[in-house]
Amino acid sequence: MPKINEVLIRTVFDEMVKHKAALSKYLIVDDEEEEEEEVDYRILGDQIIKNFPWPIGVELRRLFSGSMRELDRLRLDQIFKTIERTMQFICFVMLSQLWQDKIKGNITIPDGISKDFESRFTVLSMGNFTWLIRSIGNLYRDSKVEWFMPEMGENFDKKFYGALDFWVPERNEIGHYQINLTQEDIEKRCVEYEEKLTYILQTIAFLAKYKLVSVREIKVQKPKNREARFHHIIDLLNASDSDFAAKEIDEVRFSESNAVLLMKTIKSIDEYLNLSPLIIDTNAEVLDTKEKFGIKKDIFMYTKFRNDQLFYLGAEVTEKCDLRALSNYDQLVTEFKDLLSAISPASAKVEA
Repeated sequence: MPKINEVLIRTVFDEMVKHKAALSKYLIVDDEEEEEEEVDYRILGDQIIKNFPWPIGVELRRLFSGSMRELDRLRLDQIFKTIERTMQFICFVMLSQLWQDKIKGNITIPDGISKDFESRFTVLSMGNFTWLIRSIGNLYRDSKVEWFMPEMGENFDKKFYGALDFWVPERNEIGHYQINLTQEDIEKRCVEYEEKLTYILQTIAFLAKYKLVSVREIKVQKPKNREARFHHIIDLLNASDSDFAAKEIDEVRFSESNAVLLMKTIKSIDEYLNLSPLIIDTNAEVLDTKEKFGIKKDIFMYTKFRNDQLFYLGAEVTEKCDLRALSNYDQLVTEFKDLLSAISPASAKVEA
């Protein structure tokens, strides 16, 4: 009988290999070992963590940890947390592209989405995630507009949306402790939910092809009588811990500064999707004033917008953090309002 996590790990890893062939080396067992030697699932699990964007990877790291190996309430709650963060990340990627395509005139947003968007997005929930993912997914399909990640168009279908819908009533009842569960109920749900989580992670395994990065700094380099080049210092946000590796890229064009980008390759900035202000990185923030001492260095994801204030939740930091002292906070608020007005023009008219 498979041990906890093994089916999830092997199923998701096998799907990742289809999108990133280099991972197949971890499936090779040394020929000198015994014939019945098995693949080390700890290694495969670590590779899954590393190859998913960090907001998803950190939740899987928790789920795969030794403290989560019992079919108990702790594990059940972590399965919910993992699926919620996964849906949140996917939703933010889709919204970032919708915003970009709307600005470029590549897509027309129907009134049905535009009208309900602000109420659905200023305070997020799993129900709002599923509505946004389905609505935007169907819009791109009907408009025949290509995704930044083409695999989204291939994989996001009725079956996938239905798999997301499953979690909403479950989260409302069980996740918020509205019903009491016996130990037997918890064990059954741990098994059932892990299967459903496995399917969703399997469907988005293509994320292993892409890199999540943070643009820490851009320097202009202009030699005499030569074209200017832009020296990018970026941090890779795909890792098994938060000690992200830095990379440097020289280009004749530049990307957005102080932004979290989803890139097709870190060898060039030609193709990227800017995920800020929905996903931000505070690791480069210098805590040079007392007001900044409350800022934690982490990857943060937007959760709500209320009274002209943005609220975020960290990937590793579990406590609530007030990020208003960030040096680029005003810019984040401006960008968020730009997003709202681009997708829901009526919201801009109300503010005016």
